[in-house]
Amino acid sequence: MSESIFSQKRILIVEDDFANQKVATLFFKKLGCLTDIAENGFQAVKKASDNVYDLIIMDCQMPLMDGMEATEKIRENIGQEIPIIAMTANIDYKDRQSCFDAGMNDFVTKPINLQILTDVLEKWLTTNPID
Repeated sequence: MSESIFSQKRILIVEDDFANQKVATLFFKKLGCLTDIAENGFQAVKKASDNVYDLIIMDCQMPLMDGMEATEKIRENIGQEIPIIAMTANIDYKDRQSCFDAGMNDFVTKPINLQILTDVLEKWLTTNPID
């Protein structure tokens, strides 16, 4: 893993749990990424519409607007370019399919395995640059 692959990549972390926000932020900053936080789906849609991100990490279960609905709205507003990665504790086929049906590109399960997350980031950040 090379930090240069991730350096200065803009990541929107959509997560309602404060502890998970902090863990994700520290992980991405260690890789050299620039991070922004949205605490719910409404904030995610607004931030994704107002800013340019290289990738969005989307919690699936949040109050107000869940990750599925937020993903659908982001796809409607800004299109298909930006990779959206689901973060979910649900690992059955139906839940995974719901993520893909909503427009998400990939998923990682909670608790987060940092090597798996790094592999997913490398897959999407090296094949879909926004620059």
